[in-house]
Amino acid sequence: MKKFLYLILLFTPFFSCDEESLQGENFVVEAYLYAGEKVDGIKIKQVENIYTVETKNIILTNAQITLRKNNISYPLIFDNNKQSYIYRGSDLKVEVNDTFELEVIVGNRISNARTIVPQATQGISISGNKIVIPPIGIRLGIVDELTKLFSNARVITRWNNPDDQLHFIVIENIQAGDLIFPSDFPIPEATLKLIQSFRYISAPTKNTNFEIPGLSLETYGRYRAKVYRVNQEYSNLYNNQIQDSRDLNAPPSNVNNALGIFSAFASDSVFFEVVKQ
Repeated sequence: MKKFLYLILLFTPFFSCDEESLQGENFVVEAYLYAGEKVDGIKIKQVENIYTVETKNIILTNAQITLRKNNISYPLIFDNNKQSYIYRGSDLKVEVNDTFELEVIVGNRISNARTIVPQATQGISISGNKIVIPPIGIRLGIVDELTKLFSNARVITRWNNPDDQLHFIVIENIQAGDLIFPSDFPIPEATLKLIQSFRYISAPTKNTNFEIPGLSLETYGRYRAKVYRVNQEYSNLYNNQIQDSRDLNAPPSNVNNALGIFSAFASDSVFFEVVKQ
C-alpha cells in the first residue's frame, strides 16, 4: 500500500465513549477500502477509559475480521509490518458500486458494518504535464529565484464536483530522479516555510482544484496525483468534526455494536513530471 495513503487516518476524528459503551470489550473500527487497490487499510483499536475522549493508539491484533462481497467471505489476517488487517489473496477486487459487509469479532463482542464503493472522481485534468526546475545551487540571487519558482513552477489538478462532495488528493512519486535540493544546500527559512506548508495528501475538501508546487516535491521524476471521492459515511464523520470540534459525545458511525467507521473511496489519476531545465 502506498505510504501516503494511510495519512487519511489522520483526518479521522477521535471517538468518545461512555460507561455503557465500554462493557463487553468495546473497540474502535477504522476500516477503509479503495477501488482498484489491495485490502490493507483496516485497523481495530482499543478504546480509552470513561475519563477521556480519545481512543488509545493501541492496535488490537487478535480480532477476527471477515469481508463479504456478493455473499462470498474473505477472511483477513493481521500484518505486523503494516500494523493493519489485510487480505493476502488475489481474488478479492474492490470496484466501483461494490457493496461490502464487514464483521469484526473481539472476545465476545461482534460488530458489523456495510459500505458501498462510490463512483470515481469525474472530469479530472491537469494544467500541464511538466514542471521545469533548473539545477539549484548557491549563487547570487538564489533566494529571489526560489521564491519565483515556488510561485510559478507548479501544476494545478482540477475535477468536476457538481454535488459538492468531499475529495482528497494524494501525490505519489512513481519514478524518482535526483534530489531537487542538493543534500548540502542551505534552504532559506522563508522558502522552507513555503515548502513545509505543502502536504502530499490534502485534507478532505469540496474544492475542485489543487495546486502542486514543484519545489515542495523531493525529487525530479515522474509523479501521479490521485483524486479520491469520499464516501458518505466518511463525509458525515468529517463534517461533524469540523462543524464543532468540541462536540465529541456522539460522532456519526456506521459500525453496529462498536465505535468507528467503515468506508470506501474511489479515485482517478493524472500524471506529471518534474524535469531539469
